[in-house]
Amino acid sequence: MKKAVVLAVSALMATGAWANSTESGFYIGGGYGLTESKLENQDVSAFPTIDGERSLRVYGGYQFNRIVALEGGYTNYGDLSHQSLQGVKINPTAFSLAANLGYSFDNGLRPFATLGLSRVNMDVKYNGQKESDSATGFRYGLGLEYAPQMVEGLAMRLAYEADAFNVDIGDPKTYTFSVGSVYLGASYKF
Repeated sequence: MKKAVVLAVSALMATGAWANSTESGFYIGGGYGLTESKLENQDVSAFPTIDGERSLRVYGGYQFNRIVALEGGYTNYGDLSHQSLQGVKINPTAFSLAANLGYSFDNGLRPFATLGLSRVNMDVKYNGQKESDSATGFRYGLGLEYAPQMVEGLAMRLAYEADAFNVDIGDPKTYTFSVGSVYLGASYKF
């Protein structure tokens, strides 16, 4: 009986120690994914979905506890184009600051959602001309992170994150633009 109690207490302490080591701290990571976007305005009801290449991102932040983290990041969504927009290339990049809200389970899984603001810069190239615009956007996303017990500090994630914003391109028209990516990422917590 005493051995069973000692074994149970040891197991709980080991699990608690592992969970505590993953609860708070600074982290930095990077990711690679696929980009998709949509451009709309009042005059065009069915503007095409614009497919992109690959997105690259760098992110980091501080996790306060099992639930809340504050995360900043940089995302390059790659060159976007569409066959109906011949000769047009769009390259959005974003700096973001968001709350990362989720729950870290003892098995290492952490489903999460991100909500925050971003500063999006967009370069548009068409007919040999280049225009640039920047706007404040809304950052949102969903994902699942996994922190394996055997490598302390390492976490891998599969997530979708996007930025939605208004931008003025070409003649004086305002377009609502949303660009997002599904990505795989890895981070290390200090």
